Amino acid sequence: MNLTSHPPQIGSASSVTALAAESRRDSERRRDRRFPVTLSARLRHGGRSYRTEILNLSRGGLLLAPVEAALLVPDATIRVAAATIGEVEARVVSLSALGIHARVDDTSEHFQAALVRLARLTRIWTAPGM
Repeated sequence: MNLTSHPPQIGSASSVTALAAESRRDSERRRDRRFPVTLSARLRHGGRSYRTEILNLSRGGLLLAPVEAALLVPDATIRVAAATIGEVEARVVSLSALGIHARVDDTSEHFQAALVRLARLTRIWTAPGM
């Protein structure tokens, strides 16, 4: 993602189009399918803790809601904790209007089992006829 581009203005006619285009570019680069979730989480960085939400996640990464107070840059190491997945270490890949895009290299059994449970729930929630 290009960090020099200006994020779309909230409420502008182009904001929805820009976010959809950015989401398509992200999905073309991903190896693993991301599952939409809304999980309350804590982001830890630089000795501080911030409240945020995990908006989607996969075996290899996650998207956190933006945290403007956290001074993050690409390649920064962060810790993300949520009741469902436990605490994982991640590396910031990019920052965008969508939020904080991070790579997770956690291969622990707890994290992998949490992903399986969330994937099953996502399929149930999005099943036709629900």
